[in-house]
This record gives sequence, C-alpha cells and structure tokens, in this order.
Amino acid sequence: MRRQARPALLTFLARHALPAALLAGFVLLLYGRLLFTNRVLAGGDIQLYFYAYWDYVGAALRKGTIPFWNPYLFLGAPLLANPQAAVLYPLHWPLFVAGGDAFPVTKQLYWSAALHTWLLGLGVYALMRFWGYATAPALVSGLALAGSGFVGGLIGHINQLNASTWLPWAALCLAWVRSQNSERINWRVNLRAAAAFGLLTALMLLAGHTQSVFISLFALGVWSLWPNARGHHRETPAPRILSASLRRYIRFTFPLLFVYCAGLLLAALLAAPQLLPTLELSRLGLRSGGLTYAEATSFSLQPLALGWTLLPSYGLIDLGAAFDSPGYTEFVAYVGLIGLALAILAAWKAQGPAWAFGLLLTGLGLFLALGRWNPFYFLLYSVVPGFDLFRAPARWMMLYTVGASVLAGIGFALLVQWRLRLSQRVPFAPTTFLIGLMAVELLLAARSLPHAHPTAPQAVYEVRTAPAHLLTDPVRLSSAPAAAPRFLGMSTITYDPGDMVDYRRAFLESDPPQLDARTFHELVIAQKVQELLVPNLPLFWRIPAVDGFDGGVLPLQRYIRFAELLISPEHLVPDGRLREQIETMPDSHLLAMLNVAYVITDKVRDLWFEDVFYDRQIGADLRRVNEALTIEAPLAFEATHVDLIGYVGGDTAGLAGRLHTVAWLDVIDHGGGVQRTALTAGDVPGAHFADAALDSPAAVRSGAVVAYRDVEGGRQEYRARLPLAAPTQVKRLYIEPVAGPIALVIQAATLYDARTRMFTPLLPSDRGRFRLEHSGDVKVYRNLDVLPRAYLAGEMMAVDTFEEALGALRRHAGRVTVVEGTLDGAQPAGAQDRAEIIEYAPERVRIQTQSTQPALLVLSDSFYPGWSATIDGRPALIKPVNGLFRGVIVPGGEHEVVFTFEPTGWREGLLLAMVGAALMVMLLGGTALSFGRKP
Repeated sequence: MRRQARPALLTFLARHALPAALLAGFVLLLYGRLLFTNRVLAGGDIQLYFYAYWDYVGAALRKGTIPFWNPYLFLGAPLLANPQAAVLYPLHWPLFVAGGDAFPVTKQLYWSAALHTWLLGLGVYALMRFWGYATAPALVSGLALAGSGFVGGLIGHINQLNASTWLPWAALCLAWVRSQNSERINWRVNLRAAAAFGLLTALMLLAGHTQSVFISLFALGVWSLWPNARGHHRETPAPRILSASLRRYIRFTFPLLFVYCAGLLLAALLAAPQLLPTLELSRLGLRSGGLTYAEATSFSLQPLALGWTLLPSYGLIDLGAAFDSPGYTEFVAYVGLIGLALAILAAWKAQGPAWAFGLLLTGLGLFLALGRWNPFYFLLYSVVPGFDLFRAPARWMMLYTVGASVLAGIGFALLVQWRLRLSQRVPFAPTTFLIGLMAVELLLAARSLPHAHPTAPQAVYEVRTAPAHLLTDPVRLSSAPAAAPRFLGMSTITYDPGDMVDYRRAFLESDPPQLDARTFHELVIAQKVQELLVPNLPLFWRIPAVDGFDGGVLPLQRYIRFAELLISPEHLVPDGRLREQIETMPDSHLLAMLNVAYVITDKVRDLWFEDVFYDRQIGADLRRVNEALTIEAPLAFEATHVDLIGYVGGDTAGLAGRLHTVAWLDVIDHGGGVQRTALTAGDVPGAHFADAALDSPAAVRSGAVVAYRDVEGGRQEYRARLPLAAPTQVKRLYIEPVAGPIALVIQAATLYDARTRMFTPLLPSDRGRFRLEHSGDVKVYRNLDVLPRAYLAGEMMAVDTFEEALGALRRHAGRVTVVEGTLDGAQPAGAQDRAEIIEYAPERVRIQTQSTQPALLVLSDSFYPGWSATIDGRPALIKPVNGLFRGVIVPGGEHEVVFTFEPTGWREGLLLAMVGAALMVMLLGGTALSFGRKP
C-alpha cells in the first residue's frame, strides 16, 4: 500500500520549525532581562505613555468593556479614537486577558516586544525563502533584522514596533505577485494576494502608529512601481523602464497596483471601527492643520553622527551624548558589523529581485531619514500628502534596516557560493560558526540600548507621597476614581528625592550591588516623575488631571486654545505637558472652572534664609488685590515676629531721599485683637523694602535685608522681620496698600518665634485662596475655591463662537459661565439648587439636579462629538460651556440627566469591518501562500 503524503501545512511547518525556533531563542536572549526578571524599563515614552495606556485598556477589556473614553487626561479625551492606544489590535488581546498581578503591564509590553521582534525577523526570513534562498541566508536576514539597533530601540515605542512588524509580510504578498508571468494576469493569485495584503495592512493600522504605516506603505508603493531586476535569483524578468515599452511596463505594474490598491481598500474596511473615530479626532485634534516644516523635520538623521547610526557601539560610549539627545534610539540603526559587511558585499556583487528590493529600501530609508539635511525633503513635505503630518524623519531608517537585513542574507549566500566553487562542499561548522558569531555580536551590540539596562520595579510600581495624598481624596473614596477632583502639575524634576539615601544604600551599596550607576540614575528619574505624576502617569494611577501628553492626534484643538489662558500663545507647546510651561500659579477661579482641587509643585521657588523657611510659590502684588490682602494662618502657632519677603515695584525712582509707607500690616489674633505696623520702602536706614534690582543702591543705603537673589533674572527680594508687642497666636494677616506710584509685592510670609526659633510658613496669594496640604519632595496645594465636577451655573453669558468664548474667559476667568449658543431661559442657580453625580463611569455619567427654575447644568468634562445627553430619558442638546466643557439646560424641578458616549462612526465601522471580513474570506478561498523554494 502506498504511503500517504503528509499534508502540505505539516510539511511547511516541519521545514521551517528549526529556523523559527532559533529566531525565537535569539529574541529570548535579547530581551531576557526584561522577560525573566522583575526589572523594568523606566523613563521615556515607555513609562510616561505606554504603561499607562496599556494598563488602562487591559483593565477595561478584562472587565468586558471597550474603553471609548479616557476620563483621566486632558480633562477627558477620546481613547479608542486615539490610534496609539491600539485598543482593537488583536495581538494585544491575549496579553491583556492574561494581565493582572501575576502578569503586570510591564511584562505584557515586554512579551509583546519579543513576539513582534520574532515575527519581524520571521517575516524577512519568509521573504528570503520565497525568493529562493536557502535556510541559512534567510536566517541571517532574520537575525540581522531582529537584532538590529533600530528594532531594539523600538521597545520604548512599542506601537511603532508592532506596526512595522508587518512590513516584510506585506512585501511578501507583492513579491508573490511580481513572480507571476507578466504576459498573463493571474487573477486567482492577485485576488488572494490582495486579501492577504489587506489583512496585513489592517494589522498595521490597528497596531497604533500611523507614521510607521505611512512609511511602510510609501515604500511598498514605490516598490510596486519599480521594474523587475535581472540576476541569478530572479523572478520572471520585466523590462527596464528606460528600455522597455510603456505597454509592457503597464502590464507588469498593473497587477501590483491592483493588489496594492485593493489591499488598501480592504484594510480600510477591516480597520474601519478604528479609522472612523480616528479620522474624526484628527480633524479636531493637535495635527488638524499639519505641522510646520521645522516640526516635521525635528529628529532628522544627523549626517555628522552617521557612524554612530550605522555602526554598533557595544555600550562603550554614551549614545545620548553622541547624538545630544535622550531619545537617541530614534537614530540607532545598526545591523552589526558582520551584517553590514555582508550587506555591502551583496550591494556590490549581487543581482536579482531580492537584491533590488534590499537596495531600494536601504537607499530610500537613508535618503528620507536625512530630513532637513536633504533638500528634496522640503519638496516632499510641500507636495506629497502625509509628509507634513509626522515628525522624526529618522524613523525612515526602518526601511534601511529591513533592506540592509535582506542584503546581509544575500551577502551570506554569496560567501557560501564562493566556498562551494572552491571546495565543492560547504562544511556545516563554518556556516554555523558565522551565524552564531553574528548572533553573539548582535547581543553584545544591544548593550548600547535601553532594554539591556532595566532598573528596579520601584521605578514603575511604587506609590510616592504626593500621589498617595491624591489617592486618599474623600470624593474619590466615596465615589468613582474618575469623578475625583482634578490636579494640575507645575514643576520641574530638578530636585533630589529625600529618600534617595536609603535607595542608594539598598541598590548601590549592597553586596553585591543591585544596580549600576546608570540604572540607579534611571530609578531616581523615574521616582521623580512618579512623584510629580507626569505626563500620562495620572492614567496609570487613575487620578484625574488637567494635563497629559500625546504628540499624535491629541490634545484637542479646543484644549490647546484654552491653554492660552494659562500660558502665553508665543510660548505654548501644543502637545500638552503644561507642567513644563506654566511658570506662575494660575488664578484659583480659573482652576476651579477646570475642577482643579490640587496643584502639585516642586520647591524650586522656596527659600531658606537664616534657618527659616519661606514659601514663595504664589506671592501677591498688592496692585492686583481689590482692597487689601488677607493671609490666613491655618495652624495654631504663637509667634513673636512676622516675617515678610518682598520688594516694591512701580515708580521706584521716588524712593530716593525719603521713607515711604507703602502698606499697613494688621496682625489679627484669635481673640480679635489687632496690631498695626507700617511697611516702608526707601533708600534711608530703617526701610523694610527696596526695589527689586539686583544690588539695588537703595537697598545698600537703607540696609534692607536681602534674603533672595536671582542672579540670572537680575532681581532680589528682602526680608522684613516685624516684632509683635507680645507673643501672639495669629489668626490672619491683613495688608492694606497705600495708594501711590510705589506698590508692594509680598512674595512670602512666615510666622516666627524667636524664643524657640520655630516657624510656620503662610501663603500670600493674589490669585485666590490656596492652602498647603502636603510638603515632601514636592508640595500639594489645595484650591479652596474649587467647583464640583457637576454644578448648576450662577452668573452666565451667551456667545456665538468659540473665539468669543475665549475672549470672555480672558476677561472673567471662571467667575462667569460662558455658553456657546443661547441660554434658552436658563436662570442663575439659587442657593438651594443643586446637582449631584450619582453614577460616574468613563462613558456614562448620571446626575441628579434640583432647581426652582430652568438652569444650566455644567459637567466639567471635555465637549466632544459622540457624547449625548438625556433628561429623564428624553434627548437633550449638549452645549459647549466655558470653551471646553459640556452643558445642558435643565427645567425647573427634580430631574435625572444622563451623559453617554459612543464614538461617531463606531457602529458603521463595525458594519464595514464585517463586510471587509466577508470579502477577505471570499478572496483567500482558504488557500495559503507557499513559502518554499521555487524550482
């Protein structure tokens, strides 16, 4: 009886199982410290962006819900519509489902990187095998790509890695079409190739990095128009463009363009649930107007540092210093010295379709990665759609890396052929040795990349003191975390955490040391950003924030324009990160409108002078107060002196020759007693204050005590120590300015007890009422004027446009509610009117209102299409309120208002995806590609 042949699939798997396993083993060695220890990567986008999004999306999916909305960043923002969240990317779902305490988000991300690195290497291996190369050369290409510096650097930009993974697989579909006889169109092959190309492109789109999709499709489009090449390893020959007739060229390119265009159409259908919400967000978000040329060419490849880009450094130098950028992984694109030598050999000696593909991608990647250093890039930016939407031209080096990896495999095949000609045989050992040597070199080269230097898990998972304070907010504990009051950060990371001595002892001075100097530095920086909750860490800890960071489609244009109320337009960086841009404490009423109850700051402004602490964070210019400045003393403290830090401004030329009384200080005790003191300025002895000029002559003549000097800013401040008649428990200070051309600025105030040398700092403010609630490595201030998340508006005004709303907000700064549209009979809320949140979920908010007459309900969450509202089950119109938020006119009486969110186009997208899936199944017809060597 004749033996039954093995199924084709089993034959295929058996033939390629060993190379696939070898590639997998290499990847496990490459990322071993991340995969098999508790170490973590810290710093950069992986910590400040991706951990937070992955953690939030995974938690939502494990609960069986699709996260449409992000209530924690940017005052609320679309989540699914943000492509970088990659909610619908199917390869993430098993990782998310497995997530939890035993498989935390860091491990999820690292295993995703390992999986996609393996698939990427396997893709170029499959492509080389299709072109007829033996296992060893194909494996060399796979190793060169998987172990390349560009791919290794992408673990910090996981969505970029995931999207780029499918480039060689999509190229395989086009290679299949290119291999057909150009004299006769094979529609069976073309339709199946289009289906496969569409599926792979859909995976690119869902993976979450639009720029990588653009780069891949641009390269594949150019290759579709590229003529076939002649050579030893060649497909059915096609004529060269310059020598062949236009008719034959069209006959050759038509199937390729058909597969390319049909595949794009199919991909758009399959990814429609993602694309439709994303397109809407793109029209309303950060890049709706495109980027300037300077923005679009930031992070261009640096010609003078090209050696560090193409050659491995093996961790012997600091690449951050070499490229003058902490984001140096954007510029690293080595394939190893062995891989580069093999690629150069192939470029010099080889021919054929694989050689043409590798050379095309290598040249195209290098050419476009130069960005602003390439004079043609401006032409592309001006003419070709898409080039004006993305930063970092250095990311085109992905094409170089794929092309160089293909050429490395071809170069290896040439070496094998030359040895065959010399000895008629190829010993197994030398081939294995060279492949093994190349793998070892790539592992050593990876020492220059961040993933080879993970740090302690405390960098990601330890709760610092300021976040801990916010996590215990009473509203949060009694309601949903997303409904808790928001915070705003305004600080730098130029401080040393107070517990770093303990960390140094535990991690650096232990025997043996747990961390080296580099990874300990990463831990310190990570602890700082955890303390400050920047920029997207609020999402990780589920603490609502005003700020955030995206750099893609977020923040919304309305948010960016509203930020001009906090930061001058000429200094505003539009991608979020307000913390880095806000220089002074905003008005408490403006913050109240944003539902900001907390402000987190560093201590850079604070002053220690003669062993006494002064809080300089806010300060008060008496020209900005209505009648007098009130400074509360929240703690019971018996003082013998009142210390004021300040200076005088205005027409300070009048200080000459006399003593001016610029304000009166009333010290009020708990019994109602008042002690009044004159505050003086001048250039005569005994003056408390002088002008702020550095080394002021008036201060020198008067003997005013200089307590603070800002040499860079060219200014100084003075301490006035004012004695009290007797030790007093101070309740408040009352400072009344004296009318005149000279104005007093009080930057800090402290109660001081000369008997014990103890003190308690106070908080002068001309920007509303604040109270210091926490002081550790950073400070947390409470905004005492905060409004609840949902409230019935008091004084209102109606405007027609968003621009008019901004103008009104500049004038009234949170003291008047501004409505775009008509008020529809709404009246200011009375003292007994109320609004109470009774249910708060990211996509559904339920509010109970009670008012004696029609009123405006304000929910201080972002206004965005897709939100709908009902009043007692009946649809209601949502109006933009205060430029950013949602408002609904509610009738008098008691009512229930429900806000719900579903992305615009979500249901239509699902329908289109089902149509696309049906088309793909029909086109594939159940037949897979053949990857084996061609006869």
